[in-house]
Amino acid sequence: MNIKKTGLATLLVFAVLTSMAVPAAAQSGAELADREVVVDDETESVYLEVTNSSGDALNYTVYGLSDGLSTEVDSGTISSADANDTVRQTFAVNATEYDSYRVVVTEDASDSDEESADDIEVGATVNQAGGGGIFAGVGGSGLFSTQNILIGGVVAVGAYALGLLDPVKEALEG
Repeated sequence: MNIKKTGLATLLVFAVLTSMAVPAAAQSGAELADREVVVDDETESVYLEVTNSSGDALNYTVYGLSDGLSTEVDSGTISSADANDTVRQTFAVNATEYDSYRVVVTEDASDSDEESADDIEVGATVNQAGGGGIFAGVGGSGLFSTQNILIGGVVAVGAYALGLLDPVKEALEG
């Protein structure tokens, strides 16, 4: 008889715990992704890309992380992506305030269906160095960089000293 009471008590405790756990899970939705991206002064933005999602829009929450503390900086939904389609959402970055950003993607728990995605990517867009081309600024990496100008000068002086420029000098004079 004691075993029956223990079994009944265990079953009752299990039923109570299960009934309390189910509503809590339904409120937040199933977690589909939880990714962190480190940012610095070169980071322009953090992005979330969802490929081939099913059902309704997915929920996202973006947290800024600094010194182990987490602050919610953005939240919303990202629309459903059709077959072989990718939807991208970008978020502004404050690298002076946060060391990294954490993006959490969950399904919408307010409806009866379950959302999913083939791929969820979180990353950072970095600021590309300017310049390029032939006329990059002095100290840049173009044709007229300081290093290339110095090398050209040394080659010209060496060619003049060796007399290699005498035919050019004669052609210009006369």
